Amino acid sequence: MASTLGQLLINEVLPEHHRTSDSLGKSALTKKLTAIAKEDPKAYVGIVSKLKRVGDELSTLDGVSVGLDDIAPVYATRDKLLMPAVEAAKRAKSQAEREKIILDVQDKIMAHTKEHPGSMTQMALSGARGNIPQLMKTVASPVAAVDAKGAIAPWLIGRSYSEGLTAADYWVAGNEARINTVKSSTSVAEPGDLAKIMVNNMYPMVVTQDDCGTVNGIAMASGDSHALGRYLAKDVGGFRHNDLVTPQVASSLRERVATIYVRSPLTCEAHEGVCRKCQGLDEKGRPHDLGVNVGVRAAQALSEPLTQFALNAKHGVRVLKGASQKLEGLSGLRQLLEVPQSFFNKAALAEKHGKITKIEPAPHGGNYIYVDGLQHYASPNLKVLVHVGQTVEAGDVLSEGVPKPDELVRHKGFGAGRQYLVDALHDLYGGQGLNVDKRHLELLARVDLSHVRIAEHSDKHPELLKGDVVHYNTYKKAVGESTRDIPVDRAEGHLLGKEVLHFTAGTQITPSIVATLKAHQVKTVAVSDTAPRVEFLMKPMTRNPLLHPDWMARMAHRYLKESLVRGAHFGDQSNLHGTHPVPAYAYGAEFGGGNDGRY
Repeated sequence: MASTLGQLLINEVLPEHHRTSDSLGKSALTKKLTAIAKEDPKAYVGIVSKLKRVGDELSTLDGVSVGLDDIAPVYATRDKLLMPAVEAAKRAKSQAEREKIILDVQDKIMAHTKEHPGSMTQMALSGARGNIPQLMKTVASPVAAVDAKGAIAPWLIGRSYSEGLTAADYWVAGNEARINTVKSSTSVAEPGDLAKIMVNNMYPMVVTQDDCGTVNGIAMASGDSHALGRYLAKDVGGFRHNDLVTPQVASSLRERVATIYVRSPLTCEAHEGVCRKCQGLDEKGRPHDLGVNVGVRAAQALSEPLTQFALNAKHGVRVLKGASQKLEGLSGLRQLLEVPQSFFNKAALAEKHGKITKIEPAPHGGNYIYVDGLQHYASPNLKVLVHVGQTVEAGDVLSEGVPKPDELVRHKGFGAGRQYLVDALHDLYGGQGLNVDKRHLELLARVDLSHVRIAEHSDKHPELLKGDVVHYNTYKKAVGESTRDIPVDRAEGHLLGKEVLHFTAGTQITPSIVATLKAHQVKTVAVSDTAPRVEFLMKPMTRNPLLHPDWMARMAHRYLKESLVRGAHFGDQSNLHGTHPVPAYAYGAEFGGGNDGRY
């Protein structure tokens, strides 16, 4: 098998079972080194040092130089793709038609750029310096630019930066250049604000005990790298509950089963914080010590790349993707965490259980979708995904677009909401080239979705008053004291009394939940006949810390006057030895004196 010199040099350094004949760019090499670090932290140090020496020697003996030839357009190939599109865009009769032409030729020019001869292409493809969209602007054409509102400008740019733009091209590109200049100036402020918000939300996630004792967990593909460093939640593939998923165990499981169940911060049953078993190993492959604030560590890990998100918005170039079905960058992150009323590309979600009775065009564009007579609206750029006669459940997606997290939570509960938030955030970070540890996102989702409003009174639970907003763990503990096990086949319509998989207590069991449980071989579930019904809440992350019952903990965030007035009105107290550090900091004298890792 043929190998390049680079592959041979790298393979000489890597452990034998990590050697590869595949192309190793920056991203692929980072993933491989991350896996080695988790597998053997001590060996990782030596491997990285050797790789650095190889790089130093290679750059000294055979450095890469860049000349004018590296940025010269290949006119024959470029013009053959670009010029017909320029003429077609001029003849287009509508903005939609023009956008389609622009987006189609942009993909072709991107592919053409990857074949451009020269050192700059090699550096961009490997990830060593720059990227293909940047190179495309220089050696082929920017193709298009955005206007002041972020929409596609109705003009196709026919020249590259290296040959110089025409006056018209320059005028069109000017809006995007000014937008990028503003983004550069504010690229630190917004990420810094988001970082503070994340930390303020995740303060209470401290490792408080060794093992919460749960036998529940989340399902993951046996080949998912995010299962490494976790403990099994169920016996599977010859391994037992609480066995650690090492690379060797994962390799064995991949050969035997498709799905495994691992412990997760999402399903941890610690009343405060999280336990060591559900959190899994740290980045050095060791169990977390009691008292480690894994929430703050996760917040820092998630917020550290945000400045690069902002810079990528400036340098990322390829921002024209039409009616994107995904949220991207800082604006996408804010949408998912702040759930604004005006939600970009919001998918239509069913407000009730029932059948699709009618679908008709809306007078102002888009479509009306009726579920048992209740009208829903789908925007013009979003395709309807259901048909007349189809049965849907509350919270089901009716159209293309991005489901609004708080609406999904309201209809389907914390289980579906947390899982959606983890997956959506992981995709968003992945769009920036980052494969963040899902446990960070699971901690974030657990903190963000952690309060319920009591919707009805129950004589069996007089401590849960109608209208009160309480922590989910308080509600779960109360209803978990009076449950009964019933077969999954007979569970539809009941309220879950205890968590199963990612589904949370208080969730109404629907046909789709029954189907999911059966698919995972769950035979019985614990239901509660006395639990009061609740409304699952998702507040904007800027408001979520204000739900903390400790008045002094709330003072670490913002809206201080509101927190003080509320604390005085309700007689709130503060715990100097809880999982939130601020009360302990404020008192000082007994800081670190709490039991089980508490402050």
